[in-house]
Amino acid sequence: MRKNYDLDGSPQTVAVSLARDGAYPRYLELSRSVEPSRPQENLDVVSTLLVEPNTLLREGLRRILAETAYDPVGLSSNLVEALEGLDDSGKVFLLIIDAARDHLETCEQVRQLKESHPLARAVMLVDDYDLAEVFAAFQAGADAYLMKSISCEVLIKTLDLVMLGETVFPSAVLDLLREQVLQKADETYVQNAAKPGEDNVPAKGLSVRETVILRCLMDGDSNKLIARKFDITEATVKVHVKAILRKIHAKNRTQAAIWAASHLPADGRSSTN
Repeated sequence: MRKNYDLDGSPQTVAVSLARDGAYPRYLELSRSVEPSRPQENLDVVSTLLVEPNTLLREGLRRILAETAYDPVGLSSNLVEALEGLDDSGKVFLLIIDAARDHLETCEQVRQLKESHPLARAVMLVDDYDLAEVFAAFQAGADAYLMKSISCEVLIKTLDLVMLGETVFPSAVLDLLREQVLQKADETYVQNAAKPGEDNVPAKGLSVRETVILRCLMDGDSNKLIARKFDITEATVKVHVKAILRKIHAKNRTQAAIWAASHLPADGRSSTN
């Protein structure tokens, strides 16, 4: 049974979870190291495949991994070519694959890889987090799901945990889940509080939380300020803003603010159209 760890969570929480299955000493060893883990005599080199369509990013990742236990043996813009460089001897190997361009196709590739190579570990790299896409990735069998903007140290530590048999998910997912629960509670409250003939429901297509964030955009608030107001992460705010822009067909925050000015009156209720 796979265990989930939030790499951005508190060290105490992760440490207690790891202690239960005997992995705590190893985790401490990883946590105390300043530089990314390097191949040593007592550390086996992991057969690693790197799949990244962007040539510049692929070369950058190769150089980062070259000095670690994850020096790629297969390097390509697609999974088929990368697998050609793998010596399939039934050993555990690691796949690091881009999922930003075609998420659904990447999930399917990971699922098929897991079926044909049960010992494979898969790490998916994305540009941003979407709750539905995160769920799809782990249902496909992904062992880690990371933003491309993470630091080199976080990447290597994550790979170390994955090779220990752990599953690493982003902390933003917890915020998104919490937001989903709060959103449903807010919507239930608004529906129960609404009086006959009174329009208390947010703008069509927007959730209660998205509506209040849209009002923040009208005020010119930054993502950091919005995150502080609602006690959520900036990554969660970005997800909400992205959803707002999609729903109201706006290209940027300025257009969203202009749209809100004509659809969200100052009295806090949506305009009827």
